[in-house]
Amino acid sequence: MSVSLFQRVKSSNITVRPFPHVVIENALPEELHTELRKTFPTRQTLGLELGQNERFSTPTCKLREIDGITPLWRQFVEYHASKEFLDEVVELFGEMIVELYPKTFISIDDLRSRSVVVRTPGTRIPGALHLDAQVSGNTPAIRPGVPRGIHFDATVALWAGLYYLRGEHDDSIGGNLQLWEWPKSYSFRKKSSLYREGMDPRKVHLLKTIPYRSNTLVFLINSIDSLHSVTERMPTPHTRQFLNFLCDVKGSLFRPLPPPHTRIRNLIFRKLGLN
Repeated sequence: MSVSLFQRVKSSNITVRPFPHVVIENALPEELHTELRKTFPTRQTLGLELGQNERFSTPTCKLREIDGITPLWRQFVEYHASKEFLDEVVELFGEMIVELYPKTFISIDDLRSRSVVVRTPGTRIPGALHLDAQVSGNTPAIRPGVPRGIHFDATVALWAGLYYLRGEHDDSIGGNLQLWEWPKSYSFRKKSSLYREGMDPRKVHLLKTIPYRSNTLVFLINSIDSLHSVTERMPTPHTRQFLNFLCDVKGSLFRPLPPPHTRIRNLIFRKLGLN
């Protein structure tokens, strides 16, 4: 039985602009989806003590050491941090990745031939792709709150994926994913000067809203254009549950320019020999 989240993804499903991404409802066969949802690791199993509406992500390297994770969940996370999954990504997104980052990946063959290691905090192997699949969520909320504002992921991140496993009785409101786009006329420098984590939504345009619905897959290639956020969650006793899977490289894939006041300050410091 395949546990791949890409088993129902086709090239025709992919949206290329303003950044490569795909959204698939009913990503897995219902029997497999139901079993994963039913056996989603609890915070008690993961050994987590957290506050309200707080994000958690337990990576593959730690999940390997935790008792109480079912064999299916172990297979699920290991697959999405494997060379086999990289091959699926390359098949569907390889040309787009090389087009975005030709200095990092000179060809699809170069991308496909990279060694794959399971991501471990603090460890970066030159040339390798560091994959991870994380049991993730947001804890119950006792007051309204936004889990995360508009942002792109860390500049070492090549891709990001979410697979929602909303609880069967979860009647919470909010926690939807939103994708955003810059005005089409904006240059890289303009985007860099405006970008802030949790930036004002009036500076960008809403591309689409993806409901927090179980068995929904979202996958994107990270760049300065890959803006996304999570909508406000209303008070709820339920945990927002999902698999978070990603890939990091050693060194930044892109380098946003600092805002104008920072560039001026740095120039003055260099003139004065203070940096």
